This record gives sequence, C-alpha cells and structure tokens, in this order.
Amino acid sequence: MIVEIFVNYTLAFIMWLVIGRATISLFTKDPKNPIYSLFVRVTEPIYILFRKIFPKGTTIFIILTIILLRILTVKYL
Repeated sequence: MIVEIFVNYTLAFIMWLVIGRATISLFTKDPKNPIYSLFVRVTEPIYILFRKIFPKGTTIFIILTIILLRILTVKYL
C-alpha cells in the first residue's frame, strides 16, 4: 500500500514537471531564464531516459506514457 502511494506520487510529480516544461517552453526557450533552466535541469534526465527507449518520442508522448504508468500503478499495485 505504501509503495503504491509512493510510486503514484512520484509519477505524478514527474508528470507535472514535464507538463511544466512543455508549458514554459511555449513562452520562452531562453537558457538564461532561471525558471526555464530549472525545468530543463530537472526534467532532462527523464527526457534522456525516454529518448533511449522511444527515440522519436515527443513531450506529449512522454506525458501520455507517464499517465498510463500512473493508471497501471494505481490499478495493479
């Protein structure tokens, strides 16, 4: 039960970070912007992992994959 809650919250946190990066990238892609650089530094390891698994994956694909993982986690753990 505790593992299920931990995995669910971790995936939710990752999902909101990726959504935040996608949203802020609509407004700026300036690497000197501190908020944008924060999102890039935090989410880049996630992007690298997903790019190794799915080379043609976009941000929307990553978000949908994380949502699917959350649903499967809640349903089967």
